Parts: sequence; C-alpha cells; structure tokens
Amino acid sequence: MIAGVGGSVLDWAATRRRRRLERVSREAIAVQEATLRRLVATARDTEFGLAHGFSRIRTVADYQSRVPLRDYLGFKPLWDAALAGATGVTWPGRTPMWVKTSGTTAGDKAIPVTHDAYRSHRRGGWDALLLAAERVGGERLLGGPMLMLGGSTSLHTTTHGARIGDLSGVMMQKLPPVIRRRYSPGPAISQIEDWQTRISLMVSLVARQDLRLISGMPSWTLIVLERVARRRGAAGLGALWPSLRVFIHGGVSLAPYRRVLEELLARTLEYVEVYPASEAFVAVQTERTGGLTLMLDYGIFYEFVPLEDLDMARPRRHTVADVELDRSYAVVLTSPAGLWSYVLGDTVRFTARDPLRLVITGRVRHFVNAFGENVIVEEVERALLEACRVTASDVAEFTVAPRFPEPGEPRGGHEWLVEFRAAPADPRRFAEALDATLQRLNTDYRTKRAGNLGMVAPVVRTVPAGAFHRWMASAGKLGDQHKVPRVTNGRTLAEALLAASASTATLGDQPRAAAVSS
Repeated sequence: MIAGVGGSVLDWAATRRRRRLERVSREAIAVQEATLRRLVATARDTEFGLAHGFSRIRTVADYQSRVPLRDYLGFKPLWDAALAGATGVTWPGRTPMWVKTSGTTAGDKAIPVTHDAYRSHRRGGWDALLLAAERVGGERLLGGPMLMLGGSTSLHTTTHGARIGDLSGVMMQKLPPVIRRRYSPGPAISQIEDWQTRISLMVSLVARQDLRLISGMPSWTLIVLERVARRRGAAGLGALWPSLRVFIHGGVSLAPYRRVLEELLARTLEYVEVYPASEAFVAVQTERTGGLTLMLDYGIFYEFVPLEDLDMARPRRHTVADVELDRSYAVVLTSPAGLWSYVLGDTVRFTARDPLRLVITGRVRHFVNAFGENVIVEEVERALLEACRVTASDVAEFTVAPRFPEPGEPRGGHEWLVEFRAAPADPRRFAEALDATLQRLNTDYRTKRAGNLGMVAPVVRTVPAGAFHRWMASAGKLGDQHKVPRVTNGRTLAEALLAASASTATLGDQPRAAAVSS
C-alpha cells in the first residue's frame, strides 16, 4: 500500500520536476542572475557583506569587482569565528551544523551548513531519487529497502553548541517519512563511527534484504557487494536482489568499476551520477548519456575560471552566459552556506548546452607535471580504461606518481601503482596501452615521450590485494567519504602505499617500452 501510494507520488513529482528543469534550462542566465541578487541581498548586513559593499552591488560585474576568489584557507579565519559561536559572519544568524571533510588541497576542513544550504543539499538528493523513479517506476523503487552508503551519521556537538560530522550525518537528520522507512542500513548501524564495524553489520543486514536501490561511491560500494557475495557463495547476488535496478553514484569515476558491479549483480543497471561536494550539491545526471546537468535552481551562483588563469591576479571569471565547451574550468561557488566566490577545487569540462552539461575532469591540484607533461585525472582514467579493455583486466584501485631521475638514468617517468582484481595476461601490453593512450590524449606527454628524450616509459607496479585498503586504514581514511587520489605530483602517497604493501619485487624496467613491476 505504502509503495503504491508513495510510488505514484514519486512518479508525479518526477514528471513535474522534469518540466521545471526544462524551463530553468531555457532561462539559465536570468535564473543565475536572480540567484546572485538574492544571495547578496540576504547577506548584505553580515560581516562579509559590509566589508565588500554588498549594498552597492547591482550586477554580476559589480559583484566580481568587489569579491575576489578565495579558497578554503581564505575563509578559514571567518569560519573559525562562526564555529566558535559568532553570528552573521558570512551568512545571517548562527550556523547550527558543519560538515567535516578531508580536504585534498587544505587538509581537514569544516564547511558551514546553514538552514538554507541544508535545503539546497536536500534538493540534490531529492532530484537523484526522482530521476531513479523516472527510470524504473516509483512503486518498484519504494517496494523495498534502499541502501545508502555514506559516512557515519553520528554528529558531535562542539563546546559552542554547533553540531559537526560527515555530510551523510547532516543530511540524514530530516529524511522524509516515506524514505526513512525504506532507508538501509537504518539509524542504529549508520551512526557507528568505526568503519569496519559499520560495514560488517551492514553486510549482515543487506544479505537479508530485498534491495531496490544502492547509493554510494563505486569503490566502497564494490567492497560491500563483494563481501555479501562471499557470504552467498555460488548463490550470487542476482537472486538475492532481483528487483535492484538503480545505482546512484558519485565521488569517483564509475567506469573502472561498472563491469565488475554488473557481473556481481548479474544484470545491467540504471545509473544516476551525482556531484555532491561538501560545499554544495552541484550537478545531477538527468539523462542516461551526455554528462551531468548543472543544477541552476539550488540557490547557488556559479563561476568558472579557466584553469590557466587560476593563479593570476585578475583571472577571467565566466558565468553560464559565456562558458565554452570542451575547455577545462575550475569551479567557483557562491552559495547560501556563506561561500562567496569560493574555489571548490574541482575541475570540469562542459560537453553540451541547453541544458549545460559537464564532466568532472579532476582536482585543481591533482595532476602530475614533474617533467612538463601536465597530465590530469581525466586522462589517466581514460588510459586505464583502454588498458583494461585491450588486456581484459580489471582494476580495484590505482594511483599515478612521478618516478624521478636516478643515478644512471637521468630521465624520469610515471609510476602506476595498481591493485588488480583480474590481472592482465600480458602485463607489458597493459603498460604499453597506458603509454599509447596518454600520448594520444596529451600533446605535452607525447612530446616528452618522443624518443624517450624527456620521459621514459611508465612503470606499472602491481601492489598486493588490499594494499590500498591498508594504506587508507593507516592514514585514517576508511569510509565512503574518502577516496584515493588518482594522480599526485610527488612521491608521498606512492611511498606510503608501497610501505603498506606486503612486498614488491621489480621484474625489470625497459626504457624504450612500457615497463611492468610487481
């Protein structure tokens, strides 16, 4: 009864939302300009608004002339004051909740979640659910539990009365009743802070449930599914969850994990990708193909800075009115959390207009450029997929680091540390495919690799099963809120990962062909 009535409501809401999205897309520029005016007017009398002359801002150009770009460290003194109880700092009133996140560019961060920002985040989750209902039908979706893999929902109260925790914990505070009844693993298990304990109890629970939807980061979701599959043995997961049809995912690229997920579940799935940063819910995959749709009506004003401009004194700051397709931009947010031209740290590339759709290409500081090659996350992920395809292999986790010149070898190169789920029969071909694909995708890399003059061929070092998990445990990074950096411009992560590995024995390097180690 509940599934039938609730499903009909979801179907109706999905249809209504689809019409709204089409209207917003047609009016994108006007919607964004109105959003900025509303944000500025609301925060006019805050400490930040007074300091930046918000009362005199009338246009986007006025705003950009008065408010410079800032990253987390630029806001930290203001937010430290707000976290200590100050009111009206960057947003009116007192900020009751904060998200604690492991930052890749500024260490651990505490991000404000005002009442208005909470509503903005919640709209993103609601849209993802409506899209899932649109794909498979609301009644089927609500016919059983929905597994939501996130961080601990436990929140801690600071000495000044604010509550702080994972984004999952903040967002689970006010689930709609119909969703709360279907939420798995439920509040008792979700609030457990120890990741290993929480996962163990979750696996025991979902092995007895008729799941209809899974939501989570692909890498951590796969860990849960494999543990359930081991408990099931030959019975497999296809029979256990016959009505499971939707996977809502984000955080890392799905592509390296998709085939293994579908083999475990013995079926193809409907996928809804989401882009939920701790600072704001940015985009949702509204169509089956074509990237993520930038969500323009969540109360967020967007700017996009060409990546090459980011460290300039006066960077170009594009809006939805003038972004270009197929160009790398750093994402900049102004939001009802009291973020003002905040450099999010992510990089994106727009693939289509009407609506504006994007793909996430990496992080502002996540690249490898030790030899002038300037290789980014999107490129290494595409190279990995091609290598897996041509060698019929599967990868559980990986990262890429520079391998610097040594005595006897004055040229450096890249080292790929790879944990295989299914290793290639021909490891050398795997490494050669990585090298060839990067040369095709990246002109600078191709130039440096020409004749081995600037860089030697990449070395692929196979690490033992569980090595990445052990490293994340040792670094205090277990759980759905954490992910392995795909590329780094130094050796710190690579050395820590090798230290966490049981053993590595070099099989030999070949300077004129892609090399493999294990």
